[in-house]
Amino acid sequence: MRLALRMLRDLAARLKSEYIHKAPEHIRLGKLGEDLACNALRYEGYRIVERNVKIYRREVDVVAVEKGTLVFVEVKTRADRSFGKPLEAVDTKRRNRLRKAAELYALGKKMKNISIRFDVVTVDFSENNAGTIEIVKNAF
Repeated sequence: MRLALRMLRDLAARLKSEYIHKAPEHIRLGKLGEDLACNALRYEGYRIVERNVKIYRREVDVVAVEKGTLVFVEVKTRADRSFGKPLEAVDTKRRNRLRKAAELYALGKKMKNISIRFDVVTVDFSENNAGTIEIVKNAF
């Protein structure tokens, strides 16, 4: 377990350095957060199906499957706390948009009788450079 955590931290540091100077800071930070979130989800047994799915002017960060459940994942990354904690950014409006996107995704893929869940992954760099990753299952 410690080795896996160390590997994730090393990956975070390496990925963070790779994204410097390639895009605007908030875009780089968001991409880094999504990459780290996907790695953490895989480590927890999720199978990533799609990333950055655009569904009728809505975007889903990650679509995954865990134990037969289709999981729609919102990833929130913060470099500092000036805009609050990452989880606080998943407000009612964001939740409703994600629910609608999930409904449209399932309809578009002709999925019936499938369990759907909404998770949030937070990536917080406000306390250390390695970042703190938290998976909130069944967040709403």
